[in-house]
Amino acid sequence: MTARQQNRDFVRVGCSRIAGTGVFAKREIPRGTRIIEYTGKRLPPAQVLIDINEGKRTSVYIFRLNETTVIDGASGGNEARFINHSCAPNCEANMFDNNMYIYAMADIACGDELTFDYQLSPALNGATSKKEGLSCHCGAPDCRGTMLSQKLKTA
Repeated sequence: MTARQQNRDFVRVGCSRIAGTGVFAKREIPRGTRIIEYTGKRLPPAQVLIDINEGKRTSVYIFRLNETTVIDGASGGNEARFINHSCAPNCEANMFDNNMYIYAMADIACGDELTFDYQLSPALNGATSKKEGLSCHCGAPDCRGTMLSQKLKTA
């Protein structure tokens, strides 16, 4: 059994109360556990924008790895692409060896939805941060109402 198969033993995909499809714990996950790698094709960010503008994309499951590379979960990705945003997340993303992994920030009970704070920012320098479709529906008591990074909330 490979490491990726072991990681997948933690999660299942299902309907989310937050938005569309979500990822849920199949069993208890202790704080600090590496849950799953965020996988997909690696592309320059500009290519994603070109594809969107040309109508080649209907869904966007992009995770920014660095300034020159994003991971496109819609192309060769796994269940991690369905993890929803929350202003009070139970997971966080960390990069090791140029790979992105999702870790438990707290103990997660069996059946709980996995979430992390997307902390979105404009796609390109100089782009506006006020975009439609970036509102948050996490339902957290301290929800900031947007998936934008806290520092961009008032932009």
